[in-house]
Amino acid sequence: MLAIFRREFKSYLHSFIGPLFISAVVGLFALFFVLFNVMGLSNNINGALYNLGFWGLMFMVPVLCMRAFSEERRNKTDQLILTAPVSVGGIVFGKFLAIVAIFAIPTAVFAVMPLLLKVFGDVPLLWNYTSLLGFFLYGVMLIAVCIFISNLSDNPIICAVISIITILICNLSPNFYKSSQSEFVKNVFSSTIDISTRLSNMMTGTCDLTSVIYFVSVTALFLLLSVQLVQKRRYSVSKKNLSISAYSSVTVIVMIAVMIVANMAALQIPENIRQADVTSQNLYTLSKDSESVINGINDDITLYFFAKEEDSDSKTKDEMIEKLLKQYADESDHVTLKYIDPVINPQFAKKYTDDNLSYSSVIVVNETNGRSKVINYNDMIETQVDYTTYSQKVTGYDIEGEITYALQYVSLSEENLMKAYTLTGHNEQAIASKFSDVISKNNMSVTDLSLLSSEKVPDDCELLIINQPTVDLSEDEANKVIDYLNTGKNVLIVTYYQTQGELTNFQKVLDYYGVKLENGAIIEQDSERLIAGSEPYYFLPVLGSDDITSGISTEGYGSVFTPLCQGMTYEAVDSVTVTELLKTSDTAYVQYLDSADNKSDQGVWYVGLKAVKELDSGSSTAVIYTSGDMFTEGADQMVNGNNLRLFSNTLNNLVTFNTELVSIPVKAIETPLSITGKNAVAILLGLSFIVIAIFVSGLTVWILRRRK
Repeated sequence: MLAIFRREFKSYLHSFIGPLFISAVVGLFALFFVLFNVMGLSNNINGALYNLGFWGLMFMVPVLCMRAFSEERRNKTDQLILTAPVSVGGIVFGKFLAIVAIFAIPTAVFAVMPLLLKVFGDVPLLWNYTSLLGFFLYGVMLIAVCIFISNLSDNPIICAVISIITILICNLSPNFYKSSQSEFVKNVFSSTIDISTRLSNMMTGTCDLTSVIYFVSVTALFLLLSVQLVQKRRYSVSKKNLSISAYSSVTVIVMIAVMIVANMAALQIPENIRQADVTSQNLYTLSKDSESVINGINDDITLYFFAKEEDSDSKTKDEMIEKLLKQYADESDHVTLKYIDPVINPQFAKKYTDDNLSYSSVIVVNETNGRSKVINYNDMIETQVDYTTYSQKVTGYDIEGEITYALQYVSLSEENLMKAYTLTGHNEQAIASKFSDVISKNNMSVTDLSLLSSEKVPDDCELLIINQPTVDLSEDEANKVIDYLNTGKNVLIVTYYQTQGELTNFQKVLDYYGVKLENGAIIEQDSERLIAGSEPYYFLPVLGSDDITSGISTEGYGSVFTPLCQGMTYEAVDSVTVTELLKTSDTAYVQYLDSADNKSDQGVWYVGLKAVKELDSGSSTAVIYTSGDMFTEGADQMVNGNNLRLFSNTLNNLVTFNTELVSIPVKAIETPLSITGKNAVAILLGLSFIVIAIFVSGLTVWILRRRK
């Protein structure tokens, strides 16, 4: 076998097909690497490997393998090997290992890439090399399949075409069999011809045992089938050969059956055994904090998952959410997972919410006390808009954070919840769902409050929220708010630049802290504070120094995004300390609404202030923002979540939350790399040099050998 290996390996390198294959594979990988990792700043080579495996190897491996047996059959040189004192298995495995060795050369080049990326940022090496392992096993499997097909004809071109068609059908098979209503049909096809899903499973951050078993078993099957074909040609037709042929047929049937049964059995292995989480942030594994929360639950809780249980189409059902839900249910006997098919039972969600729930949403219900928490699918998936393509990209998962919080929330009694009230009756705006979730996630219940029908702000109010009133308060309402503040309580105020008349009484509340509003919108003239292509009333304010603004990035489109801001100033008031949170440059001015020609002088205007008034007993804090649209999902996406961080920091500064609650942060899929333009050019030139060097050296050797 070793002699066959050396002969074949040298043959591939000397015939130019080997260097051509290596340079083509490295070149195509370099193209995907530049797109995904250099230009896309991704710290994971799985995208480049998957596209190379799915599309590149589909054509390259058949070309590499087409001459393995067919060309020798056409040239009759196979008789020399078949009559040599080498076993048939040695012949097949020798040729197979030679081609695998050629394929291993570009794979070794790819293995350097994660280490290269590590120079430019944090790189999940285990995830990268698990993806590389899946790519290599996938390629080895294709080699075995193509070697078998090269045994079927003495025409290499026909063998290559048949191989390409076979791989194409297998890669596209999930688009057809997953629409079947029969789970048996789905299991059979997924256990036999579905190769693209196996490759994908190894790229998503899990080391999937079923994929490894599949690649190895299919490789072994087609190598043994190749041995059987060569075995039948090695012996002349005789009575003995008839028995060999019968034996071969039985062996082939047994081998295929064993492969199918082995892969179907592998699918039945529990997920926690057959799939290992190789992500650095443990995307697929519950944290110790979540396990502690689950184990502390004594009530019976049901997790209602809005999806069809036997639905294997990942385009409709989020498999990551389902996987984590199963872990919650497996962790405790008090937690049960139930599937709700929204097609069959569309009214089920109406028991718990008036909102329309997306597919793969979750409702957590405490069956003991009746409390429930609705988690919409979009609340668990963090996305970012790519403004170059105007498409959304998933950047992180908050599945564990949302579900763990919901489990804690439904386990609490009403007495344990902190109370927040939002003022109503003055055309106030509702808080955007993404931001209201931050309030509820901090163990607060929010209730509407009308001071026209209430004698005062309730005593249990921990935080009063006044969000964008456009109609003035009555004098009595303003006095009730001030009375509330005099008790040492806090208020969050967000204003809007357009109002229906003067807000005289509302201004009295602001006078309590020495703050004054201008009836107009801020125009920022400093180009460095503007987002490219935007209007001057959409800008990035200067951040002040405070706990509220801590942790907010100032790189790139950093700061926070504040569209349509009302001008705000403050003056010194006894016992009031003001902290400047957000402000303009000194070239900004306010455009008053009563006249297009009426505007203020240039100077610094404030968009966010924190005012603390010292009282005889304690203190009262107000945080005031003058951009009504800054706490919306659109504004937040413009600065990669900085507005949401500001809002969360504000709440934590105004209210002392229950520290016993466990908070699970959003798990980012990847950390973007920091690759400068100069470094990107250097990487591109380096990869180009490698490809050209391999191609030219192979071509040179081939030409020199032909001249001999």
